[in-house]
Amino acid sequence: MSALAGLSAAALIAGTAPAGAQEPVGAPKVLGGRGHALVYPSGMEVAPDGTLVVADTGNDSVAKFTAAGVLKWRVSAGVGAGDEAENARDIAVDNQGFIYVADAAEFRIIKLDGATGKTLMTFNGPSGDRLGSPIGITATNNKIYVSDGAKKKVRVFDTSGNQINAFTANGACDLSAVRDADADAAGNVYVANYKFNNIVKFRADGTCDKTWGTQGTANGQFKNPYGVRLAKDPKWGEVVYVADSNNNRVQVFSKTGVWKATVGRTGAYNETGTFTTLRRVAVAKDGDIWGADLWGWRLVRFNRTATGYAYAQTIGGLKPPTTSTAVFNEPRAVAVGKDGNLNIMDTVNQRIVKMTKAGAIVDTCGQRDYRPVSFNWPRGVAIDPVTGDRWVADTKQSRLQIYPNKCGVQTFRLGNVGTGLKQFTWPFAITIRPSDRLAFVADSWNNRLSVWDAATREPVETYAGTFKSPRAISLDAATGNLVVADSANNKIVTLSYTRGGGFTELATLAPAGLSMPEGVARDANGNYWIGDTGNDRVLIVSPSGAVLQTITAAAGKALSEPTSITVDGRTVYVSDTNNDRVLVYRI
Repeated sequence: MSALAGLSAAALIAGTAPAGAQEPVGAPKVLGGRGHALVYPSGMEVAPDGTLVVADTGNDSVAKFTAAGVLKWRVSAGVGAGDEAENARDIAVDNQGFIYVADAAEFRIIKLDGATGKTLMTFNGPSGDRLGSPIGITATNNKIYVSDGAKKKVRVFDTSGNQINAFTANGACDLSAVRDADADAAGNVYVANYKFNNIVKFRADGTCDKTWGTQGTANGQFKNPYGVRLAKDPKWGEVVYVADSNNNRVQVFSKTGVWKATVGRTGAYNETGTFTTLRRVAVAKDGDIWGADLWGWRLVRFNRTATGYAYAQTIGGLKPPTTSTAVFNEPRAVAVGKDGNLNIMDTVNQRIVKMTKAGAIVDTCGQRDYRPVSFNWPRGVAIDPVTGDRWVADTKQSRLQIYPNKCGVQTFRLGNVGTGLKQFTWPFAITIRPSDRLAFVADSWNNRLSVWDAATREPVETYAGTFKSPRAISLDAATGNLVVADSANNKIVTLSYTRGGGFTELATLAPAGLSMPEGVARDANGNYWIGDTGNDRVLIVSPSGAVLQTITAAAGKALSEPTSITVDGRTVYVSDTNNDRVLVYRI
């Protein structure tokens, strides 16, 4: 047994090392810094007092603005410190001004005080039928309507969080990937049926009333309707407003599905009267329409005139900054290219940032939409040692993307969502072994590893073992073995792999208190660096499992959800994700 195993917990946590052990690492160099847009709105509502409440997905927060666009407050909604709404997808405001947040990543609804943003309660559905994916939410008729995309239903709660009803597919009212729902004054429910490109209307008793819409660009047709709202128009009375997302427009209908108006069109973030990636629609008391334009980083208002609608106002609409000290929004994987530059996955800004090791930006690649080189919350990147190609774990699109060490070229895409050999479900990380040019993927939500041949770009095999949401995988350069952060099992697993011989699990580390680790790598001294993400710290652990050092702060700031860790020779890169920076340690 190593002498390190007998160290007292106090000595280890303090960062002191025994005689003969690695000395504690010193102060790191800091790369990057906060590079956020003002707002990344995936949902919004107009509160009874006329203020605007926004589900700010890219800033992991809920924000309230005046109607003129002045920020009143911003909160990281949750029940305690560090418990923010990690993926706030939509917002609702009831007639008393209370706010409800659809927190998709934590499978719950958060209720906030409308004046202060203080968390009042959370709820997640009845026992035995918890929320699967709360992606849309509205407050109408003193009820809360939640679109559960994963379970293909619309749930109805009272304002205390008790489920009182649910609307499910029946008759002609088939449901798939429901994104939003609202009710009219009579209790009939209207659903934005994303995948089927239509609006589904249920009667108040849950029976199917009708559907309308098909895929297309003509008035009355849809490309993936994302939001729906019932509200009174000054001229037409109660009507149905639909955020027709991939047509980037709002369409207005009677409650029987008769088309009345189309508002907005596709345009760049700095082009007035347009949307880039429309997600939701909100309606003011005077009939003005607001659109939540997620990747246009803006809220857009159209004034209701006597004859129609006219562009009136934009809040936000500025790109995130890209300077050496203001660039990142949740950086994750770091890969060192053949040219010596760093390729850093800037997850929320949906791009790879290429930097010199000194921190100067070389270029950026990517955007969030459906064009080539588009991403959906990517987390992992690795370099093919032969070609220099960048392999990206495009997480929410459940695929890999490959493209040369140059921006603006067509990508090669591998895989799609599913459980088959050529499929993924939310891959988080990727590494490529130079000795045999095999790519290893942490296929997180399939609870397995996936192996691909980088030369042929074909899958080899998958391996599940006992993994539960593995979120990091790295290569031990000294041995060629793989090191995996088995995140939901709160342990680190070392494995060998040979093609034809499969995986062999060699060792397991489980430091006391480890919580959802999302980063791991082995350094040149043989020690493990672990991103103890849930505890906001990095652990340096000896091969025998003794904690040599605990890093909880760097450069005058406490760590916040450190994730990816990369070792390059005697340099260690730590992605201090929620602080929007990369820490560089020399060992």
